[in-house]
Parts: sequence; C-alpha cells; structure tokens
Amino acid sequence: MKAVVCAAFAALLAGSGCSASSSSDAPVGSSEPIATSTSVEREPSTSTSSEPSPAPATTERSDPVPISRGTARIAPRRSPPPPERLPAFRAVKIADANYPSGLAAAPDGRILFSELWGGQIRVIRRDGSVDPEPWADVNARYRIRWTEFFHGGLSGIAFDPNFSRNRFVYVVTQVPDKRTGFAEKTLVIRYKERKGRGTSPRVILTLRAKKFDNTYSLVFGPDGMLYVPNGFLGTRRPKGAHPLDDVYGKILRVAPTGKPPGDNPYGRRAPRVWASGFKNAFDLAFFPRSDLAVAGENGTVGHDEINLLMPGHDYGYPSHEGVTRIRRLTPPLLDFGSRSPAPTGIVYYSGRRYPALRGRFLMCNNDELGMVALRIRRSDPGRLLAMTSLVDECTLDLVQRPDGSVVFSDAGAIYRLELAR
Repeated sequence: MKAVVCAAFAALLAGSGCSASSSSDAPVGSSEPIATSTSVEREPSTSTSSEPSPAPATTERSDPVPISRGTARIAPRRSPPPPERLPAFRAVKIADANYPSGLAAAPDGRILFSELWGGQIRVIRRDGSVDPEPWADVNARYRIRWTEFFHGGLSGIAFDPNFSRNRFVYVVTQVPDKRTGFAEKTLVIRYKERKGRGTSPRVILTLRAKKFDNTYSLVFGPDGMLYVPNGFLGTRRPKGAHPLDDVYGKILRVAPTGKPPGDNPYGRRAPRVWASGFKNAFDLAFFPRSDLAVAGENGTVGHDEINLLMPGHDYGYPSHEGVTRIRRLTPPLLDFGSRSPAPTGIVYYSGRRYPALRGRFLMCNNDELGMVALRIRRSDPGRLLAMTSLVDECTLDLVQRPDGSVVFSDAGAIYRLELAR
C-alpha cells in the first residue's frame, strides 16, 4: 500500500530532471561548523518518559512575538545522525480521505483538511467523525477542473493567530491552464468562517505557477506574519538575471493581507522575500519565539535536504545543491546525497501528550522514511543531533492539536499518533 501511495505523490515532488552543479565547490565535512546569522533560544527540558502527561489548557496568542537576531554556526552533515532511544509509536486511522495534502488544527480541536485535486476543504469533528458537508469548495468557487494530475492542487491551510476574534483561515491552491491542464497560477485565499463554514473568500496573493515545484503550504510565524514557500517552478533563471529579480525559489513573508510587511531583509529590492535559494521547500516550522525555522528541501536528482532557515540567507538553488563552502550560501543541516526521501510537512512539537517528543521537529517524508523526529537544540541550532523514525504512514502533512495529539496523513487516510502498546 505504501508503494502505491508514494508512487502517486511522487509526481508532485519530482524534479524537472535537470541537475544543478554540486561537485566543484569543495564541500565541507559534517564536523566543521560554518558561521552564519540567526537567532537562538534555550532548549526546553524534555522527558524520556513513555507515558503521556495531561495537556495544559491552551490559549490563543493575540499579539505578535518580538523577534531577536544573533549568530549561529552550521555543522552540515552528509549522512543522517544516529537515532534517539524513543518510545515506540503507531498510527491509528481516524478517517479515510481523498489525498489530504494539507492539515490544520482549529483552536477548538477540529481538523480541517484539503483534498488535493478534489478541491474541497473538509472537517474532522472533535468526536472524530467527518462532516459530510465541505467546509468550503475551492474548486467550485474558482472554477478549477484538473485534467493533468501533476504539480498542483489544493494543499496548505493555516488558521489566523487571531482566529478566535477574526475567524480567518488561509488556504493555497493552484489553478490550471485550460489549454495544457497544468498549473498556471497559485492563489493564496483568505476565508472567513461563519456557522462552521468557509465564506467570503478573498485572494490576497497571486503567484505564477507551472508544471513543477509550486507553492504547497503556508505558515504563520511567531511574529504574526504569513510565510509562503514558493517553488522554483522547474525553470532556469534567465542569463544575467539577479537572484532577487523574481519570487521563485523563495520563502515569502507577507502580512495577513498579502502586502509586504516593510521589514523584510532585502528591503524594496525584494519586498516580500525572506530567504532564497530553494527548489521546493514543501513546508517549514518555527522554533517558538524565534526567527529560526526548519524546512525540508526536495532536490533535483538526490540532494534532498533539511535546512535551518534564517532571514536574508541564500540556500544555493539553482546554482548549487547540497553541502557547500561558498561563503555567500548557507549549507544544509543535512544533505541526503543520492537518497530522495522527499520531505513534506513539518511541525515543532510543543505538546505534553508525548513527553519524549517535546522540543523535536516532526517531519513527514513521502518516500523511505515516513515520520521522523529531528532533535535540534535551540541553544545550538546549527547541528542536527538525531533523526529517529516513528511511523511509516506520514507521507503528506501533519499537525499538532491543542491537546498535544499529533494528526497526520497519507494519500488515502488521516491518522493519529499513539504510543505502541
């Protein structure tokens, strides 16, 4: 079954078939740190107990968190670090679903999920049942009809940090070209929930899309801004063009209205750009109260990566993939080399239901790995200390609920993470 799931989603993550240079830059070893700029915080204490403790009451944050800046040193790796000794986990199916490529948890515990090509947003109620009526029908609203199932569809969902007050929910979808059937543009859409349904859709951002490497997620950062990983579209930059002349292969940072916030690192030259040099950074997740984030990267032929994301940094694509000593480029925490696990969704786990996972990043991979726990100390964020496999079924997206539980998906179902008994 997993082979079928991975084969189906591989088209969405596959590269355009042209490899970038990575052999002429005298790459460094995993033990040599490279100085770079970012911010750091102290790592929270974690427990290795296998017994879940009660989840604390959750409150919705209404004010942006100030962001600090500092320095860190990257110690890139060419092979995964050893696993931790963590409790055994299992996947418990909670619902069948039609390609649930995006998941988001409401403050009240509901789960919204998107159907990639079906174009509907559906709801898993707090009791675990699926609402028979869609929360919103994005394809119907925007007259989307997919005939070529490739790099496009309805995916990322994000609740506004002030959802309890403004009821805003943000989604991202591609719209196909009526002639070719492939993605032509990307829409970031803001909905307003009324009586349990998505209403009043408003497009806040429109991006160009193509056959490859589009935009599949969107995330609110600790600063209250919306972060949008925009793929490189499977194209090459025109000869002589500056890397900041376009928004392709960038992490965009915009206000909840879609407008530039005015304090991005490149100023007026690239007012929406926060970081650059990505082929297809499918998703990202922040350390709490920090401008540090972690993301997977899907390479061309091999060179999938795990990156520490920092404002104003260039991660190399399309001129370079993998580990590098080029000073203007930021190397990855991990270069998978010839392997292609195809990283997808990622979250920072801050709950108390699974104490052994607290303070780890949990990341889905569409091939080989499933869900892995990444240990990265906030006091030394440039080192990936451990990577531990948890369950096979996490191939698309995952989310932490307010009660500390973790929900995740593959192409045909949605699951809950549980301790193995």
